[in-house]
Amino acid sequence: MPTTRDRRNGVTVRRPAPALRGGTDDRANASAVAVERAADVLFLLAEHGESSVTDLARGIGSSPSAVHRILVALKRKGLVEQRASTEGYALSWSVLALGRALNEQSGLRTVALPFMTQLRDSTGETVSLNVRTGFERICVDQVESRHEVRWVARVGVPSPLFAGATGWTLLAYMSDRELKTYLSKVKLSPLTPHTVVDQTALRRELMKVRANGYAISLQDRIIGLAGISAPIFDRAGEAYAAITVGGRADRLDATTFKSWAPSITEAARKITEQSGGQPPA
Repeated sequence: MPTTRDRRNGVTVRRPAPALRGGTDDRANASAVAVERAADVLFLLAEHGESSVTDLARGIGSSPSAVHRILVALKRKGLVEQRASTEGYALSWSVLALGRALNEQSGLRTVALPFMTQLRDSTGETVSLNVRTGFERICVDQVESRHEVRWVARVGVPSPLFAGATGWTLLAYMSDRELKTYLSKVKLSPLTPHTVVDQTALRRELMKVRANGYAISLQDRIIGLAGISAPIFDRAGEAYAAITVGGRADRLDATTFKSWAPSITEAARKITEQSGGQPPA
């Protein structure tokens, strides 16, 4: 049976490709799958940069001819461009318009920026703002450290939730049912020697995060990187975003992070309040 890979929500699962019989429902189903594949192509380009048709086809589990048709359509809409020198494809500048529109329509970034700047000034480290998207999270803004050697977040690039202070913060406030679904679909792959890959151990860590109100990460997502993160809640009391302070692990440790925890959790509380959210009951 032909299959395609579903990359939504940060997971890879197998699903049957639709059989086309010519009916209205079949055509609608095929159109929906085509849209999903186009989205997969855009996400791959966002994550990996310029890519060939062959690489993209391999990445989404489709044929090169099908991917080429998708790229032609995306190019026609101005969302991708083909590089003359390499014939590879990359996102076009028009994609920024989508991100700009989202920033304008969401008050989160505007509300958070002053608090992020204050934290950067008080800690000396980079402060990032992240939002959850399905089973991943994306950095939507940052205020960079002034250190010559510093951590810089990859804005707009999806990252997993099972590793890193930001991901743990967002996982910790999932409902039991949602966390169970997440753990059943997402493989806990070791990103570094410090990544927690046992589900029982991860659940214990998440309970600590919820009890403390913040998460600390020491090189479990990226070697050399450490961070502390606190949750931002929406109107329903769900943790949909997080504010994170991160930097080089050789100058940051758990003791330092614990001393920063009150100011970071207070910043997250104020962002929640000023953006119209509320903590869970």
